[in-house]
Amino acid sequence: MSKKINSSISFQLNPIVPSTKKSFISEIYYNSKLESKISSIEPNSHVDLSYWNLIDHDIPIITKQIILNKQCTELCLCGNKITSQGALILSLKLSNNSTLKLLDLSYNYITDGGVHSISQILLPAHYSSLKILILNKNGISNDGVRYLSEMLETNQILTELSLSNNEIGNEGVKQLSNVLNYYNRTLKVLILSFNIFITDLSIDYLLQIFERNQTLKKLSINNCNLSETGKMKLQEIADRKKKFEIEI
Repeated sequence: MSKKINSSISFQLNPIVPSTKKSFISEIYYNSKLESKISSIEPNSHVDLSYWNLIDHDIPIITKQIILNKQCTELCLCGNKITSQGALILSLKLSNNSTLKLLDLSYNYITDGGVHSISQILLPAHYSSLKILILNKNGISNDGVRYLSEMLETNQILTELSLSNNEIGNEGVKQLSNVLNYYNRTLKVLILSFNIFITDLSIDYLLQIFERNQTLKKLSINNCNLSETGKMKLQEIADRKKKFEIEI
């Protein structure tokens, strides 16, 4: 799986050199409200830009002035209009970043393409310090989970991953189970709530995580499509683990 990711990095990251047209658009674009907000931000702080109607054109401003210049430690961009292109621009600035610890892109439109860009920049070779990644409700499918799972094989920094209210199904749970069982030993919190395509076919994959992974401390899988019998089975096994929390 790791080879697959590495071979695709150059394809995704190397070509991202803005064309003359895109540079021109970026230069003339101006968001006075955002600029005013940035002027009041303290360095090394938590920055919340939730529901600001931000678009992809705002991301270069955010990456330059907030992530690089202000060196924010937490960045919340919930409920905006950021697509996979914005996620790509954002992800490139996470390389060699030792400041940003939390990124919340919930309720945007990054889809699997945006997840792919973020996943690749979180590979060890790019030296990102991100610990918490929140991607709730972004139209993410099993393909997006595959990108994240491949990243988690080698990433030893990320401790919390939230993917609630997406389009993840049993295949995605299988992929996460595999990486948590055999590779990753740093993820402590996994949120999969409100993914209605997760059914009882995922029960065995989840039980394997309980059995083989000793690092994960919290799993949220409530409001999925699990039967009461399946929930009881998970709860029973989870109760046997010390200092482990499950939400079903």
